[in-house]
Order: sequence, then structure tokens, then C-alpha cells
Amino acid sequence: MVSIEGNTRGDFGIHFDANIPGTAGCLGIVDNANWQQFQRLMATYQRAGLRTIPLIVAYF
Repeated sequence: MVSIEGNTRGDFGIHFDANIPGTAGCLGIVDNANWQQFQRLMATYQRAGLRTIPLIVAYF
């Protein structure tokens, strides 16, 4: 769970997002080539046995 300025949120995702108005807080990859690259990278990590990846997101 994450709390920012009194708003609590969890279950963030990383997904392809080519539509407007946005991702509702998730991380959206809007370029298809980068999305394909991200999927390949995640598949490589999964094959290597990785089940979690620490992620820090900074909001500016």
C-alpha cells in the first residue's frame, strides 16, 4: 500500500496503455516497441526464477 497526500493505493500494475485519459496510477508503457521489450525482459526474469522485483516510483 502507498499513501500520498492522504490517498492510499495498492495493487499497482505495469501495462500497455495507448488510450486516454491514462492509467489511474499504474505505470503505463505507451509505445508498442517498448512494451514488447518490457514483456521479453519480464519473461527472461521469470525463466530465471525471479518472482518479485523491488520497484521505487518517484512522483514529481
